[in-house]
Amino acid sequence: MAVLIPESLRSRKGVPAPVQREASALGTALDDDVTVWYEPLFDLTDTRPDLVVLDPRYGVLVIEVVKGKGKSHVLGAVNGELRLNVDGKEQAVPSPLVRADAFAGALKRVLALNAQLAAVPVGALCVFTSLNRETAEARRVGDVVDLDRCIFKPALDAASSDGEPAPLLRAFAKATGGMLTKALSDETITLLRGVIHPDTVINPRPSQGSLFSAAAIDGDIIKVMDRQQERMAKSIGSGHRVIRGVAGSGKTLVLVYRARLLSQMLPNRRILVTCYTKSLASQLRKELADCANVDVRNLDKLMNEAMHEAGVKHPGYDGGPVAVAKAALKALDIKAAPKFRAVLVDEAQDFDTEALQFCVRLLEAIEPDEQDLIIVADSAQNIFRKKFHWKDAGINAQGRTRLLRTNYRNTKEILAFAYAFLTSDTSIEVQTTLDPDDDIGIIPAEASKRSGSEPLVIGADDNADEVDRVLAAVKEYYGDRSRARSIAVLYGEQPHGRESMAAALAAGLGRAGLPYFWVTDPDEKGNKDLAGETDAPIVLSTIASAKGLEFPAVVLCGLAAPGHRATARKLAYVGMTRAINELTVVVGKESPFRADLVSLGAQTGIGATS
Repeated sequence: MAVLIPESLRSRKGVPAPVQREASALGTALDDDVTVWYEPLFDLTDTRPDLVVLDPRYGVLVIEVVKGKGKSHVLGAVNGELRLNVDGKEQAVPSPLVRADAFAGALKRVLALNAQLAAVPVGALCVFTSLNRETAEARRVGDVVDLDRCIFKPALDAASSDGEPAPLLRAFAKATGGMLTKALSDETITLLRGVIHPDTVINPRPSQGSLFSAAAIDGDIIKVMDRQQERMAKSIGSGHRVIRGVAGSGKTLVLVYRARLLSQMLPNRRILVTCYTKSLASQLRKELADCANVDVRNLDKLMNEAMHEAGVKHPGYDGGPVAVAKAALKALDIKAAPKFRAVLVDEAQDFDTEALQFCVRLLEAIEPDEQDLIIVADSAQNIFRKKFHWKDAGINAQGRTRLLRTNYRNTKEILAFAYAFLTSDTSIEVQTTLDPDDDIGIIPAEASKRSGSEPLVIGADDNADEVDRVLAAVKEYYGDRSRARSIAVLYGEQPHGRESMAAALAAGLGRAGLPYFWVTDPDEKGNKDLAGETDAPIVLSTIASAKGLEFPAVVLCGLAAPGHRATARKLAYVGMTRAINELTVVVGKESPFRADLVSLGAQTGIGATS
């Protein structure tokens, strides 16, 4: 079955019935590597056609559907226009192929700028959902529309009822010049998707000011949201919805896209994006800086503002985050906080039940099915030992949970190493059944498509030796032209007596003349708000404050595990999966994970020093 975007296209409220019928036929009869987009849903300029189809064997098909309110009948053609009977009234409309041809022509001109895309066929088609060709000929419809570039009711019937694609494919062939001798490659399809829907291109974001974006083909290899990510972002409707996925699967990407889409569709309504850490909030704020009606604030800031407005004394953090969340809920009882049309929560596994209840209460709508709430989470990254079910927080997402399993961030080697380390503790539950509504189990990751260097495990003798080895690893990665945030030195929670390790790392980087930004500098409290924006090539941070961020190279250290062992293991896993291409783990003698890490190094051919 073809991939329809949005997923609910066949039944979505607001989509004309003739378009739903055509989409159903395409979705049922075409192969699963075919993508069908419904364009008007996300088009504020009314310049796009009803449907665009990307078929690797035929190219791009631009489709307009003849439609009208109620039962529509084509009466014939007069003076270059179609005459329709719409709800008992006669109505004249221009040829549906006019807009389809204009769109196809504009797309061809952009594709011609790239040698790889210039030969991709682009055709335009018209669909009559209640008419056969013989009747169309008898009513002189051919005077207005090229009947050889039309799809008629019998073809839709065969596709929808029997899954028979042949009549549709014959129309495709006539529109594009025939079936390709060789199907379009994955790389070509990626480029095409980036041109047709430039909003799916991942950093740098191309200009959205024109119908298509040549910027998507100006550079080298571009990164585009995969079809599952795009479908998820564009299909999410009202109600409570949960997106669960492995590290590096694009959960935050989907959340940012959805926030941007809501901002465009609801320009006069307020949208809230929130998360647990200030560092991730800074990155999200940067990503959504051009969306004036989107507020990005971390959880603590939201709660502090609510307590301040209601005159509720902050309880302090000695009682833990639950006490703070309860105080914030009490504040809402006293004085309602500003409401939001939609609330999107990233890294929700870090939120307590009360914190999630607080987020739900910030929504404008009262009934859950009318609320627009999106929760993004990964149980494997639950480093604050939160254990709850969504229902406990008033979140009703059963049957509306989606899973993202494909890892795009890490290389195969980094992913395999990190996952093996995480699951070597049998107390950490892995979700073997892949039940979307299992709130707690860890989703196993599918392998990355990229390969790279094996992670390096280096043993250190003592604290000073660990710092020296970290600095040596950083120097190996650092170059004169290292770009901003290209290397991260991430350290775990330190036991009493080792708080100076981070300061020693900072001092060592300074002495070596290596430009760095210390996210968790105790003397610079505002640095967490700048973590996603710094221009420094080296970022020094706790692992917890790096959640949601990623770096080409990571040096991981300070794995002393002063607290709960399984939680500390998850924390180390979070640090490992921040690495895009290169990972070095420096582990001291006192670390409870030293044996595991050295063992993994030996098993995978990693150079390990005991």
